[in-house]
Amino acid sequence: MTMIRTKRSLMAVCALPLLFVLATLPATAQESLGLKAILKQALEHNTQVRKAAMDQDAARYKVNETRAEGLPQISAQADLNYYPSIATQILPGEIIGQPGTQVPVQFGTKYNATLGGKVTQMLYDQRFLTGLQAARRSAELYEMLQLQTEEQVIHEVASAYYQVLDLEAQQASVDSQLVRMVELERITTLQVENQFKRKLDLQRVQVNRQNATTKRDGYALNVEQQVNYLKLLMGMPASAELVLAHPANMGIGAPVISGDALSAQRTDIKILQQQIELQDLNIRSIRAGYMPTLSAFGALNYQAQRNEFNFFDQGQNWFPNSVIGGTLAVPLFDGFRKHSQIAQQKVALLQYEADLEYTTNALAVEERNAIAALDNSWRTVEAQASNLVLAQDVYSQTNSLYSEGIAPLTDLLDADQALSDSRTAYHSATLKYKLAELDLLKAQGGLNTLTR
Repeated sequence: MTMIRTKRSLMAVCALPLLFVLATLPATAQESLGLKAILKQALEHNTQVRKAAMDQDAARYKVNETRAEGLPQISAQADLNYYPSIATQILPGEIIGQPGTQVPVQFGTKYNATLGGKVTQMLYDQRFLTGLQAARRSAELYEMLQLQTEEQVIHEVASAYYQVLDLEAQQASVDSQLVRMVELERITTLQVENQFKRKLDLQRVQVNRQNATTKRDGYALNVEQQVNYLKLLMGMPASAELVLAHPANMGIGAPVISGDALSAQRTDIKILQQQIELQDLNIRSIRAGYMPTLSAFGALNYQAQRNEFNFFDQGQNWFPNSVIGGTLAVPLFDGFRKHSQIAQQKVALLQYEADLEYTTNALAVEERNAIAALDNSWRTVEAQASNLVLAQDVYSQTNSLYSEGIAPLTDLLDADQALSDSRTAYHSATLKYKLAELDLLKAQGGLNTLTR
């Protein structure tokens, strides 16, 4: 029965502000956007989400870059050398039958040209294989980082959306109070003119009306600022028009809380686990430096030597030379450099594991606290809803008594202020409930369900 009364109270207390908001909308208003549409817009155009997608693209290009090291490396080269004076070598005279003398001889020609190409192919390098595996895991890490960014944007956008709804409901509540004050001021003015009321009574009504006007203007400014912030999160121009859909009572319902701990599903945990795997691959990559490497190569060159620049004459010869071979490199001793590098990376691995342990415990605590906060917020909403119904009844009865001349103006103004305060407290409670609901979804890794 308590739940039924609470639901009826929630429907009753949100009816007047909602009707007032709908009544003030123009007939040709722009189509309003609900939370799902807003989140879709944000995930497509938010700057942080787009940058995360760019990081993911860069990670895929990095995989291709790493893979390229294992593909054949082909290069071409052309050299042209001109010797204004050819180097002279001293030969013993015995070569030409002049023993005991030294003969200066110039070898070569003034123009030398070489054209050639070279192909190198890696046959085995454990560092390359491990590096390629690490690059692929790194690309997967950036996918998770993009998901984490999307979750952060979802939480921020949903929070801003609910805050706008709360501010608009607060503004509508003050608007309804202002309507009452304007009408009361009109009636009191007539009563003062007919000497049924004192001028002091009119002044008190005018003070309350002015206070309501000031409060309403403050809410209007806050709404405009919060809507502009929501546009920024959605990637919309500040000059664009944004109209929000208003779900009945902000879509509040009794919380349904799973008893299973779901913090292990958080993207934060998966990111840390992926970082631990990458760190392990980094250690394996350094250790692979102890392994030998094997590669093959081949080169083909054509060379020409001329005393005149006539390399393009078809009658002149170009002399080929080629080579095919392989290279086996075996590391023997590096002064314990890799040993020290591995030790450093193992320390970093232990730090990641400590972070994972702490984060797992912290997220479990966050989930438990979010469950407790949501349950407490629901009880507060129930209490404020009942309190608001009572405040409406008190105001209605006081207004009737005042109209009959039984209750003084002070009682009516106090009842009106109590009604306004009750509405403010109720709307604040609903906002806290929705934010607590968001926090629980975040703690359980379920923020993406808001987009479905």
